[in-house]
Amino acid sequence: MESYPPEFVLHLQPTLIITGLAPASTGHQDASNQAQTPSDNPPPPPPRPAANQDKEQQASSSLEAQKAALLQAMLSRNNVSYWDNTKGLAGSLYYVVSERRGYVLPPTRKFLQQTGQQNPMDPSFSPSSPSSPLYPDGLMTPLWIKRHRKQIPSVFIAVVDLWDRESVKDSGTGSNGQRTFSDKGPLGVVDPMERDNDIILAQELLERRKAAQERYVKFAAVIILQRSHMQDPSIEDRLNFVRKSAGLDIKNSFYVLPPSNNQEISDFAVNLQRSQYEGSMNYYKEQVKRHKKKKSNLPATTASIRPAQQQSQQQPQQQGLSVQGWMLRYEFKMGVFSECKQDIDNAIKHYESAYGLLIDMFAVTSTITPGASGLQSRTKRWAEAKVLADCLCLKICKFHLYLDAPSTALFCFRRHLTVFKAFSETWRMGDDSFEYWAWLAKQYRMLGDLIDVGTKAGFKLPPCTPGSIVYGSFAGLSDGSKDLNKFSGISLGSGTIGFGIGQGGEAFTYGGSVGGGRGGGTHGPGAGINPMLVLQHAGFFYHQAANCNVQRRLRFEIAEEAYPDSSVAPVATANRPYPPSLQSMNAERAIDHHSLTIELLTKSYEQFKRYKAGRMTLFLASEIAGTYYAAGKFEMALKFFERIGKTYRKEGWNLILTSILKWSVQCAKQLEFWETVVECLVEMMSPDMPSTTEKRQSSLDELISILYNDTHPANNVVHKPLVLSMPQINSFAACAVQFQKRQASVSSPCRFQVQLSTPGGEEALPKPFRISYIHVEFSDATLNHYFEDPRPYTNDESTQVDAGTMRTTDRTGRRLEWTDCTQCTFGELYNTVDKSQSAWKKDVHLDIRPFETKVFEGIIVPATEQVVKVLKVTLGIVSSHWKIALEFPSQDLAQDQDQTQQHHHMPSEGEPPRRQWLETQYSTAGSAPKLRLKNLDQGVRRTAELCIVPRESKVEIKALFKSPAYLDEFFPVKIKVRNGETCPVAMELDVDLQPMDPSIESQDSIVLDPQAAADSIIAGTAEMTQTLKGISLVPSSTTKGKGENRDEIPVGQWAEQTVYVKALEIPSPRTIVCKVRYPLSLDKDHTKTWTEKQYSFRVLFIPPFDAGVDYILQPKPHKDTNSRDVKNGLPLIMEPNQVDERQGTVMIPALMQKEDYLMSTRVNNEGPWPIEVKEVSLVTSSTADAIGHRATTRREASSGGLSRSHSLKRPGERKTLQEAGVRVELIEDGNFASSDQTGDEDICVRQWRPSNLQTFNYLVRVVAADMELAPEQIDVGFLRIRWRRAEEDDALKCPYTITDVQLQPLTLPKAEVYMTVDLPKSAKVNKPFTAKYEVHNPTSKLHELSLTVEQSEGMVFAGTMQTTIRLLPYASHPIQMTCYPINAGLIRLPKVKLVINRRQGVKRGNPAPVTLQQGVAAHEEVLVKVRGATTLNSSPTASTVSGTVGVEAVAIFVKPEAGLIE
Repeated sequence: MESYPPEFVLHLQPTLIITGLAPASTGHQDASNQAQTPSDNPPPPPPRPAANQDKEQQASSSLEAQKAALLQAMLSRNNVSYWDNTKGLAGSLYYVVSERRGYVLPPTRKFLQQTGQQNPMDPSFSPSSPSSPLYPDGLMTPLWIKRHRKQIPSVFIAVVDLWDRESVKDSGTGSNGQRTFSDKGPLGVVDPMERDNDIILAQELLERRKAAQERYVKFAAVIILQRSHMQDPSIEDRLNFVRKSAGLDIKNSFYVLPPSNNQEISDFAVNLQRSQYEGSMNYYKEQVKRHKKKKSNLPATTASIRPAQQQSQQQPQQQGLSVQGWMLRYEFKMGVFSECKQDIDNAIKHYESAYGLLIDMFAVTSTITPGASGLQSRTKRWAEAKVLADCLCLKICKFHLYLDAPSTALFCFRRHLTVFKAFSETWRMGDDSFEYWAWLAKQYRMLGDLIDVGTKAGFKLPPCTPGSIVYGSFAGLSDGSKDLNKFSGISLGSGTIGFGIGQGGEAFTYGGSVGGGRGGGTHGPGAGINPMLVLQHAGFFYHQAANCNVQRRLRFEIAEEAYPDSSVAPVATANRPYPPSLQSMNAERAIDHHSLTIELLTKSYEQFKRYKAGRMTLFLASEIAGTYYAAGKFEMALKFFERIGKTYRKEGWNLILTSILKWSVQCAKQLEFWETVVECLVEMMSPDMPSTTEKRQSSLDELISILYNDTHPANNVVHKPLVLSMPQINSFAACAVQFQKRQASVSSPCRFQVQLSTPGGEEALPKPFRISYIHVEFSDATLNHYFEDPRPYTNDESTQVDAGTMRTTDRTGRRLEWTDCTQCTFGELYNTVDKSQSAWKKDVHLDIRPFETKVFEGIIVPATEQVVKVLKVTLGIVSSHWKIALEFPSQDLAQDQDQTQQHHHMPSEGEPPRRQWLETQYSTAGSAPKLRLKNLDQGVRRTAELCIVPRESKVEIKALFKSPAYLDEFFPVKIKVRNGETCPVAMELDVDLQPMDPSIESQDSIVLDPQAAADSIIAGTAEMTQTLKGISLVPSSTTKGKGENRDEIPVGQWAEQTVYVKALEIPSPRTIVCKVRYPLSLDKDHTKTWTEKQYSFRVLFIPPFDAGVDYILQPKPHKDTNSRDVKNGLPLIMEPNQVDERQGTVMIPALMQKEDYLMSTRVNNEGPWPIEVKEVSLVTSSTADAIGHRATTRREASSGGLSRSHSLKRPGERKTLQEAGVRVELIEDGNFASSDQTGDEDICVRQWRPSNLQTFNYLVRVVAADMELAPEQIDVGFLRIRWRRAEEDDALKCPYTITDVQLQPLTLPKAEVYMTVDLPKSAKVNKPFTAKYEVHNPTSKLHELSLTVEQSEGMVFAGTMQTTIRLLPYASHPIQMTCYPINAGLIRLPKVKLVINRRQGVKRGNPAPVTLQQGVAAHEEVLVKVRGATTLNSSPTASTVSGTVGVEAVAIFVKPEAGLIE
């Protein structure tokens, strides 16, 4: 669309001119102020101070910034584009033009006629004006649209700023800096300078408003205020005065913009444009009415034609524009104004009418104006009218797309092409001229650009379904457009005529009912078949334009050949009666047709790629490559050929690929890219490429000439090695490798065959082709093979058979040739691409013949355990100037083959395909060998890899042990190995104890000498290992001393080795892996190869012991009353602190508390095996902490010695006793003695049988530095048991091991007030005794206690019955009573009820609430319990509150009197 005037093709919008915002505009204030200054005024005052100047500059800069922001906001929504289908206020409303402040609208023509003036800045574009470029018979110029877009707006906005005192630099000031003019006084006197400037501003706005009204232009004014105006109380009066004086409406003609930020200014600009939109629409509405009125005033078209006689008598010099031309102008203008108004329906109507009038003017004889001749071809007006017709067609198509009527838009475009094709024949510019094809290419490109712009803007193309294709409907076209068909023979005047395009591209009509509305209509013949009837994406039209450009180039080349002289005008001849003009020929010579075609094809390629049309993109790429080749740009053509060749090669389009390869060869020859030439020729040798025998022979001869002819231009230099991956191209030969077996042993010979065949028949390869070598590369480089043909190349076909080669044919007639390559020599390679290689070499004949298969059989001997894979097979071609490697990678060798590639055997129907091996067979002794095909394992997948496994060992391994095993013990496992080989061998044993969880470091170990390991554990130098390697095995009948050499085990003999496993922590099975290895001779050279056998088993480990404990609190001895709480004459709270030297802690006597506990421990042997226990001891936690044993215990827990399966809580999860201020002392140890003693008399060993329960008692004392700070539970310690498994045989006994068994924690009593009682051991009836109670306060609080003693049945007492005790912190208080028992038996003493009175807590700062029961104290009763006495619990009384437990009564056994017993 760039080739047409932009005013004709752009989407038109309402024009808005805004003045006063241009940066370089001159302010209206300065000029007005200078004009109003009288001559008799005093001289200007001296300059203002610097502070005032800074304020003025700041105010001026802020005002300019505000204007710049407003201008940017107004211009930001300008959308100058070819496509804009947004309606209403949603999109861009105006095309905004910024002018200087002094801009004045052009005067109207009526004003100029009345005043007799002329406006040089506003030239006339009317054909009736002599100064017009259209004078005398021009139709329309884009300058008229440009004037209405740039100079004549629909909305005129004047932006002005209100005058301010601070902006006047020359205002008078006195010597003291005071202003000489008066401000607004208290009676409302207005400042005269402000009023004068406001009057000038209002007069300016009034004149602009009147000038706009003359042109029906909507006028509005915007006044920008400064910050100083916001503080002026008279600003509102001034604004009202200006508005009323200028006659502006406050609703939509007068706006005020205060100082604002950018976002507010942007919102103001949007609202300003929207408020003027209605006035803008009214302007264009009036313009349409005015031009419609002018059109109606035109005379009839028939009246404008003069008779022929009158025309001959009075022939004017220049004939003016006809009435039909004026009608066209008015219709076009009404279409432009309707488009600016965004009235698409009326715009289409007026443009269609203008288009119909214009088409009628092109005809030889007009049908609208009878007798009028059409436009003369090849003239200026004819060229202008042709451009106008193209642009009108573009507008009409675009507007139909706006209205979502793509079928109608496509019809209008096809109609335009059909009409002008008929016109071109009358203009002698038919399809045999380059001018017609140039115009047609421009039309297709124009439509492609339109659709491209539309789809990017959101237009959706219609789906290509038969129901969506409409052949044409004229229901939406105007009446004027239906008459344009009369000249061309296409009758479109009836409403029942449809229009379509035939399969050959010709237009046709058909009868049918035309649907109403756009896009409706009857589906014509072939609906959904012809893609020419469907509006498709832009790529189709770009491709059509490229094809037209190719025809244009061909027609021009013919004309150029006929008229080569650029300075002589073409002359008509018999063959070319209508030659082109000299001007068009010279213009065409300046055009690069190839570049233009490539540009169009590239655009089409991008569009088809965008819509994912793969086939079409490849076709376009080939056309681009062909165009590059025609243009002589061979390198670009070669790149495109290579790019599209990959896809055609991958998808098997060999017919197209053959043509691409031929073109690639031609391009590469021109560029002297001989490597590319060779690659293309090698692929063209493939029988899959369709070609004749002569062409295939020519390609092979050319390849041989390049490779072996030293005089060929390609052999001027020695080329770099060329490597071709044959699976990526079509190969002329098929290569496959297979092993005879899928699995083999180490050091055993393994046969393989390399099969090289030519696919196709006898004519696939015109003549034999010799390769230089075959290089087979394995994953083990020491196994590589290299088969070389040492003969020089000759053109004579050789029929000589190599030694060791046999030939035969299969059932299909294919020739088979087998070559023995088992006897090879190892040496370096010289002709390969990589010379630093060695391989097993063999000289063979490598002539490749058609319909033949060559098989090369070799042997490899792998020396190690591995998987031998075929990496690749390389066919080499070597000459004096070339080294070419044709590689067949392993993924191609091992891929599944179809039945057509099995050349040796065609399986019958229903028979599964088999892998075949070509072998030699001797029918009788002494006869010549024959070749036959042997079926191997099923499956068509060739065996391109060989699994090398070690030789299967014949030794036997056993493991003997007693399961389950105990944790922490050295568990013996006897491993026995039997030699099942045919010869004596020396064996080594590896034992591996595998971890339970590889992510966790294992603490288990395996040793050979348990006593040494136990000693190292005691010494702390043990190194745990889970692997024993290199253990020499000896026969069971002999003994192996330390340092002796490895001995051989005879055939059938057993060897044994005992290992000891020590497992810790977790009771679960352990896996033990035994591996026996030994050297063995497998070949005749007696080369020893290591053979291995592995055996694994599992051993279950369980904990040896399970322990439990009961803690019994022991009563404290009663202190003497006289020495109570007094030591050395001082109370305990006054005693000095004590230092515990063992623990290193400070003990406060008053806070220290001691408690004795009897520990009753129970230990059970959980396993099924008896054990011998040497020692059982209790290790307290304080002792362990004091000697640093806890850290050692933790290490042993992770490296041996602690069975954690019995721990209720791990030690690391709580503080140590020393940190908590608690000490545990062992007062009395349990008795570990037995009558069954073994060994020394001083050592007591006890045998524990399975499930036997052992009981041990210990008396411990817990000393707490402060019971309030002590934890709730403490670890008293653990039982250390020294034990071993009981064995009858002393040789099997292992050393003693140590297991530390954790005990349950001890729950300490809470730090609270409690009582103790001291009673006699026995009492008798009628014998009084003394009961001594003592109340203890181990807390740091002062307690107030209430004592109440209640009577008891069977006993009376003497003492205090009720009192109150105040108990100091860490103090005690005695209570004593005399009891007199009167009954015998277990008698309850009088109940001593001791209650703690605790007041309810009140937060500090908050007064206690006042209740109605002021006399009742709010308190909580807590019962004091008795510790260490026999008690009888009674039910709780009703008076106890929450938290109070039942009263405890102490009981004593009372004996009867002696006389009563008697």
